[in-house]
Amino acid sequence: MSNLQHLLQAYRKHPAVEKIVQNLENQSTPIRLHLAGLTGAQESFVLAATAQQRNAATTHLFIANGKEEAAYRHNDLEGLLPDHAVFFFPDSFKRPAFFDDLHPTQMLQRSELVSKITTDSSHSIIVTYPEALFEKVVKPEILQQTRIEIKQGEKLDVDFVMQVLIEYGFERTDFVYEPGQFSIRGGIIDLFSYGNELPYRIELFDDEVEKVRTFDPLTQLSRQNLSRVTIVPNLNTRFRQDQKVSLFQVLPAHTVIWIRDLQFIIDRLQYCFDRAEQFASKLTALDAAELREIFRDRAFLYPGDVTEDIAEHALVFLEGKMEAIRKEFPGLF
Repeated sequence: MSNLQHLLQAYRKHPAVEKIVQNLENQSTPIRLHLAGLTGAQESFVLAATAQQRNAATTHLFIANGKEEAAYRHNDLEGLLPDHAVFFFPDSFKRPAFFDDLHPTQMLQRSELVSKITTDSSHSIIVTYPEALFEKVVKPEILQQTRIEIKQGEKLDVDFVMQVLIEYGFERTDFVYEPGQFSIRGGIIDLFSYGNELPYRIELFDDEVEKVRTFDPLTQLSRQNLSRVTIVPNLNTRFRQDQKVSLFQVLPAHTVIWIRDLQFIIDRLQYCFDRAEQFASKLTALDAAELREIFRDRAFLYPGDVTEDIAEHALVFLEGKMEAIRKEFPGLF
């Protein structure tokens, strides 16, 4: 066992962590906890030690103050919990709160996370920051309706699949190398879903799915054989505002939300909202179609809605004093 794992085991046995776990497991209503005196990596150890307990919670959401801090925290937790599902939930843009350049990889991460937490009930940790929370995500019931499932041994109408993929915003290319692309060559369909980190290769025998596998788009070598695949459309642009909600409303019911500074989060969301309104007012027909789609319905989280969205979840505050938090946000108590 490594030194880190020895230290994590010591945290698990610490009376304070045992008390946190006990409170989370026995709550009849969403609990509010305040952890004082933690600095730096101590927060990661306490969160990891709590998440390791079987019934402490299904999901933990850690909201850092910024993207860089969130990336460090995500790296810490991945190192401490190599066998645990630890996800990073980014914003869709190359620079947080700068809306002129989309980041395809981060858009994929967002889609992948929403897809996983709405289909998989296993324990997980999600690390994010205010700018990522600012963008709404697709409602689970809408997402379920729009998923395409392809199973080995079933019949597949290639023309129908092609029509649906184009409707969902996929682009037909000679070779796929990024999310949102597909190609058809004889009895082989390659497609890169917005909800998976590798593209799929579907091999047909006449109109029956013979093989399904993931492959490396650079080497074209197979990575994993599958019995089925789920195709997810572009969750940023293919849905109306009334089909989207905040990430908080998609989280499992027993999620624990770890908050460094709630007032900072709300202030930062207000900053994002003001910048988004300014950016949207300057959009023209010459701007990228994907950007125009994102800002078409202003599918963003209003800063004032945050306390309402998180009120149904257990909350762990990492900064400030509980008395001040109660006074500033009475609706949470």
